[in-house]
Amino acid sequence: MKYDAQIYRPPKEYRSILLQVTSGCTHNKCRFCGMYRYTNFKMETLEQVEKDIIEASKTPYYRSTDRVFLLNGNPFVMQTDRLLKIAEMIHKYLPWVNVITTYSSIKDIERKTDEELKILKNAGYNDLYLGIESGNQEALEFINKGNTVDEAIREMKRLDKFEYNYYAMVLTGLMGKGVDKAIENGKLTGQMLSKVNARGIFPMSVTLVPGTELWQMCRDGEYEEASEYDRLIELRQIIENLNPEKTALISSAHNSNTMYIKGIVPPDKDRLLKQIDRILNEASPEEMQEWIDRKNILI
Repeated sequence: MKYDAQIYRPPKEYRSILLQVTSGCTHNKCRFCGMYRYTNFKMETLEQVEKDIIEASKTPYYRSTDRVFLLNGNPFVMQTDRLLKIAEMIHKYLPWVNVITTYSSIKDIERKTDEELKILKNAGYNDLYLGIESGNQEALEFINKGNTVDEAIREMKRLDKFEYNYYAMVLTGLMGKGVDKAIENGKLTGQMLSKVNARGIFPMSVTLVPGTELWQMCRDGEYEEASEYDRLIELRQIIENLNPEKTALISSAHNSNTMYIKGIVPPDKDRLLKQIDRILNEASPEEMQEWIDRKNILI
């Protein structure tokens, strides 16, 4: 199967069939992100996509998974007709697959009509991974995210309307060093996610990647990286302010996080807060700073 050098997939998709349908990211302007910094966006030919699907159909290992994850940055940006053609090929050669999942930006959803979202859902598209990053408008502007908080809420509510499963990926530490910043950003993020019904919420934490604008700002003294204590305070604020109408999984399994938590909110909310409080009470900010070597984190 054809893959570019850079492949990124969520931890949850470790057993999924990885099918490259695009390369790069159409936005590619977020200050913190180096994933596709040097990759020009392009779409894979449908001939190559079909060839890869046929190859996957002949691989015994793939018989045990019912999911296909589309690579790379934001394949949901493609026109609905093209997405439907890819779905048709998947169902033709991989009839046991019932979920087609991928990364998507808020703008990708915005560009699709209600009817298109409905058709794509019926074709198997579900479990979309959304880079929400923050519920703080100031933070989104700072990182040059390309959408507003209100737009994110509106588009997630459209996904709710058609009963999509989707996962909100959020970033702690975006606004840099300072407990006040951590509290504000976490509070607003939790409040935003309480207005929608994400199936899962996956916190990650900002790591300065060489070559990114945020990394350069830090080198120039224009940005000071958040401490591990700040990040943990922000994670706590997200959970404390998280009161979704439906239940949602929250998991900080990503290796960029200061500590690992996993549970269902609202039912496990008190337990998760107690877990974080125990760490905050038992370890000093100085000790926490030694827990992670962020220069060696693989993003």
